[in-house]
Amino acid sequence: MKQKDSLFLKLAFPNKNPTKAQIKNLILETSNLFTFKHTLRPSDYMNNEDFLRGYILYFVPVNLSKHYNVFKELFRHPVFVQKKNLKIIDIGCGPSPALLSLFDLIEEKIIDLSHIKYLGIESEERAISIAEKLIRELKPEKLDLKYDFIKADATDLKIYQSLVKIKPDIIFFSNSLGELFEKDIIVMEDFIALMKAFSYKNSDITLIIIEPGTKKDSIRLHRLRDSLIKEIGFYPFSPCLNDLPCSALKVNNWCYEERIWKPPEYLNFLSFLGLQLKYLKFSYIVLRKDGANIKDTFDNSGEIIKNTSHLLNEKGKSRLWACWKGALIDIEKLKRDFTEEEVWLKIKKGAYFSIDKYIVLSDRKVRIPKECEIKILYSP
Repeated sequence: MKQKDSLFLKLAFPNKNPTKAQIKNLILETSNLFTFKHTLRPSDYMNNEDFLRGYILYFVPVNLSKHYNVFKELFRHPVFVQKKNLKIIDIGCGPSPALLSLFDLIEEKIIDLSHIKYLGIESEERAISIAEKLIRELKPEKLDLKYDFIKADATDLKIYQSLVKIKPDIIFFSNSLGELFEKDIIVMEDFIALMKAFSYKNSDITLIIIEPGTKKDSIRLHRLRDSLIKEIGFYPFSPCLNDLPCSALKVNNWCYEERIWKPPEYLNFLSFLGLQLKYLKFSYIVLRKDGANIKDTFDNSGEIIKNTSHLLNEKGKSRLWACWKGALIDIEKLKRDFTEEEVWLKIKKGAYFSIDKYIVLSDRKVRIPKECEIKILYSP
């Protein structure tokens, strides 16, 4: 971790050590261009030296941590545990290629890949240069790696025609949908047609899309999810437990994740500025065509539920919102029915858990009785 942190600093400031004030100002300005000032962000923003520095210092470690979380879930499944070789296409990879998160999983002996063939698609030369430097510095010694980058605009539909023949195991998009769709060059129907071409005679393909955890981005992502399932026959691997229409969209809500992360040490002093330094907030989908699902990795015989909220403490009870059988369900437990050591109180946002008993209170509300057995199956 320290090696990676020092590398980020070195890439952002190759000839000097930055002050805390410099780090703060660069990160805040870069962050503003993705939020409050996003309409002013130029298409070639990576060519701005200060923007690139802020991006390397904050958004690169944030993005890589998100990628790591999603890959770690995927490689729990038997379909991936046995894989030794992997072909990846990373669309709009920027200076945060998804490949780097696989390096961490290999070093931690969570996965055992021996060969990776990686292709990153990116329009900015500066971003490609940073990505290549990170790959060279962080590649595990024993990994046989072939990597390449194509300098191209991800909205250019022609570029995808030459990529289909690669038949990738994973096609990866991170923070790309906004730039793809909001330019009105690619519409959702175009994207679905592209994924249909990539998945044709490639039943083992995995599509991973990671987006910001805002309401707008999340709703767009899950609308796309529903269309990919309906039009192509993809099946969710995670975070969803089934291929039913998104339960959040049904009630004009949105679904996002919050994952604990450990930021680089040079960012610790920024917590008072309001930057998120404890949790990663994002939305994502992982889709396959073979029906493989994260629930296959659970040892369980009860009802499996995905918690989508924090535990809400109220007078006489605590409750949470969860995705269950294609519906967003309000689940409660009376305080008289649990103790402070109760498993119920340990269910975090994003966790998968099971119950063997419940009481239906309405079509969107259930109560967990005192004698119910609750198991936390996986807490990301």
